[in-house]
Amino acid sequence: IQVDLPRPAVAVVAAEGIGYWREDRIRRGDTIGSVLARLGVDDPAALVFLRTNPSARPLYQLRPGKPLAVETDDEGRLINLRFVTGDGERLTIARHGDELAAQTTAAPVEIRWKMAAGEIHSSLFGAADAAGLPDSVTLQMADVFAGDIDFYQDLRRGDRFSVIYEMRYIDGEPVGAGRIVAAEFSNRGRAMRALLWRGDDGREDYYTDDGAPLRKAFLRSPMEFSRVTSGFSNARFHPILQDWRAHKGVDYAAPTGTPVRATGNAKVTFAGKQNGYGNVIELRHQGAFSTLFAHLSRFAPQV
Repeated sequence: IQVDLPRPAVAVVAAEGIGYWREDRIRRGDTIGSVLARLGVDDPAALVFLRTNPSARPLYQLRPGKPLAVETDDEGRLINLRFVTGDGERLTIARHGDELAAQTTAAPVEIRWKMAAGEIHSSLFGAADAAGLPDSVTLQMADVFAGDIDFYQDLRRGDRFSVIYEMRYIDGEPVGAGRIVAAEFSNRGRAMRALLWRGDDGREDYYTDDGAPLRKAFLRSPMEFSRVTSGFSNARFHPILQDWRAHKGVDYAAPTGTPVRATGNAKVTFAGKQNGYGNVIELRHQGAFSTLFAHLSRFAPQV
């Protein structure tokens, strides 16, 4: 393919007032003074301003890896400084004559799509880390397919996944992952797909590629990641009473404070203590179904 491009217009501009832009990344152990010195800033008045102006305080909470850009004149005086804070805001310090002024504004966010794919060898998080997938996206993927896959019991070595997800950028730097746009998970040879749908009112949900909703009436597990210590059985040896009894429930082991999710839409019919069960929540679902969660460390606010 051959394309004729117009020749750009060339103009001579006055060199007076034009500075030099430099950019560097924060290193471990850096202070704002050491970063500015590395960028060629030789401006004691600017350092005093940065130490005393409250608006410049984010520059004293530097995280390694974040970029900082400055513009200086021939003598090393600071003309402009740009820095994206941890809250996703842009801090700008500009010189007007002999005075410096600081301003914080909402930085424009650019959304880009990224893709990652992986294969399960030991665990979902291990495969996601190997594929460079952010933890927040891994948790989203587990939630999206929670109605079809129990990510503790159902995963097998060789299961595969691929994900297209949003990544937020400010000034070309990644600041965090957004929503999953599309995903495919192959579990035990069965491929499941999810596509994000956004309504005009901002409501979001996931559907299969043939239009069926992914959110089922009941989740496969009340916790995202946990370990089953005892399953449902009509004859289980009781570890305390030392005899065989029915175990009409499923025991999960997880660290204290792990969130427990209702497995479906329901109304809370009981929340309190019961003998032998400790902290208990009982939910009534539509129809004749109910679920009971026992041995909880505490209750969520206003449950």
